[in-house]
Amino acid sequence: MSGDDPDGPEPEPTGPGDDRAEPEYFAGEHGRRVPRAAWLVLGAALVLLLGFVVVRPSWFTRDVDDTSLHVPPERHFTKTLAGSGHPDGVWLTDDNPTTSYLVTLPADSTPSRTRLHLLGSTRVAVDSTVFLTVSMDGQQVYTNRLDTGDNALDTFVDVPGQAAADGRVRIQVRVDGTRHDEVCTPDHSAGMQVHLTPDTVVEAALDEPIHTVRDAVASWDRDVTIVLADLADEWRTTAAQAGMALTRAGHDIRFTDRLPETDMGSTVLVGPADTLTTSTGWSADDTGDGVVVGRAGDTPVTAIVTPQGHLLATYLTEATVATADTATADPRSVTPAVPAGDQVSFDALGVDTSVGRITETRQWRVRYSLADLPGGRLPDAARVVITLPASPDDLTWILNADLNGRFVGSQRLNPTAGTVTVPLPAENQLLENTLTLTIERDRDLGGCDVRVTDYPIQLQGESALLLGDAPGAGFTATERLLAPGFAVYVPDASPQDAIAQLDATVPALTGFVPAHYDPPFLWGTAPRPGQPFVAIGASPDVHPSVQIRDGRIVAGATGDTLDIPSFDDGLVVATATESGGGVGIVLQYAGAPGEIRLPAFGFESAQVVTSQGSIAVAADGTIPATTPVRRIVPR
Repeated sequence: MSGDDPDGPEPEPTGPGDDRAEPEYFAGEHGRRVPRAAWLVLGAALVLLLGFVVVRPSWFTRDVDDTSLHVPPERHFTKTLAGSGHPDGVWLTDDNPTTSYLVTLPADSTPSRTRLHLLGSTRVAVDSTVFLTVSMDGQQVYTNRLDTGDNALDTFVDVPGQAAADGRVRIQVRVDGTRHDEVCTPDHSAGMQVHLTPDTVVEAALDEPIHTVRDAVASWDRDVTIVLADLADEWRTTAAQAGMALTRAGHDIRFTDRLPETDMGSTVLVGPADTLTTSTGWSADDTGDGVVVGRAGDTPVTAIVTPQGHLLATYLTEATVATADTATADPRSVTPAVPAGDQVSFDALGVDTSVGRITETRQWRVRYSLADLPGGRLPDAARVVITLPASPDDLTWILNADLNGRFVGSQRLNPTAGTVTVPLPAENQLLENTLTLTIERDRDLGGCDVRVTDYPIQLQGESALLLGDAPGAGFTATERLLAPGFAVYVPDASPQDAIAQLDATVPALTGFVPAHYDPPFLWGTAPRPGQPFVAIGASPDVHPSVQIRDGRIVAGATGDTLDIPSFDDGLVVATATESGGGVGIVLQYAGAPGEIRLPAFGFESAQVVTSQGSIAVAADGTIPATTPVRRIVPR
């Protein structure tokens, strides 16, 4: 062994005849190559990975907290709480624990996923249990216990496909809570507050951009801009008629001569198609008659290209728009039913007469305008028919009535059904009114002996306003004289003031025009002798109770009772007579009062409308004295 090589024997060479088998594994050295099959597997994996990078790049770039729908803007439908008519959002509390609103969805650009994104804040007392519940079309789809203390609200709730299928979803958000501090008390208020901010939104991923008339209308927000591209009389009339119809439908409108920079989807263009293309850049594949949906950039924009504003706007704001499933619509006649007779049902006024639930109280709001009642008559009473559940002997149901913030009646109801008549004093009524009916549940027992239970309750369809013969006064009297029909006269119809004139007067004018009535607009014409009228601007033979004259606001012919400087921006709305015996309304404006909030019109004869409030003026030119007339400072 002494002659052995210390490094061991040399490996014996192997030749072709060597029958020793090679290892079945790859040692990864001595120049061996990677097997061809491994290269094939690696290549296939790289091709597959590259395919996913191209087809689904969001899988590799999406943030784990990303909750967007991942569609381009033209296929992303949104309807915010602000766009649904709640610019400040909604507060839910113990006294007002529920809110509901209707959202219209596109029907032709099919939503592939629709959801509600609740945003806001919550506040819950530490000794309370509070649940937030969301229902859609009456079906509860979400409930969750809220954390105590102050917390942010950021929750997604999917809209069921069946609820979204008909293009209309009634969303109800409710908070329910009670204290659990084991204190015996009849007050179970939870000390809760939920604020849904204006950016709470219903959103949907559409399979294609909006391209039909009905889908474009469904996408409009509360604020709508009317762009008038042609100042000819027939187009000015069309724009005014469209503005009145949209205002009655609940929209806040403004007029301009150019496309807005934001919210272009909530815009209505008015004018010939060629003029719209030239002046606004709007274009459409099919420029037929009537209403056409085209595009301004990537945004779908609706245009009225035929001078028939009343017909087309009525078509767009009534249920008939459901037939407009193409990019154009040219209705030839639409005639909505008009209330007649000596009563108007609550159903006709849009009051909810479905079965509801009551725990302690339940409210209904009946909103009505004298302009829309038969003959412009003042109702002298309301017939209220309530169906109540069977209840314990010690339980009493009480109906309280409030008219425009004034308590007008309270009555006890029968145990299981109540039909009561609530008087409506004429002096408490305005041109536009809100009657609030509240049912309260009262029991002899109290404290811990009473279980908090909700019961079914229903306001029946036989409930109605009962019309009377009270003459009214001021604006409420003039409305009755306008009811048989009237024309709108614009003595000064200079084209350079057309946009400002429409923007300043159409919202106020709408309040005096009965629903579905189409008054003729007579541009450059003074009111005709002996005929009822609404006049925009001054005319020598028209005598308003208050007017703007020579830079002054003057009551009557001499101004003995009111003579004050005029404003830079404001509006005067006044009852008026005409030398030939006609009666009506006169609207005069200065500057740009289009954004000023209108007051409630009632028994006064004029309203001076400014951005810092309005001044009511009586028929004799006097104004209400400041109350109290003497401020006695505590000593």
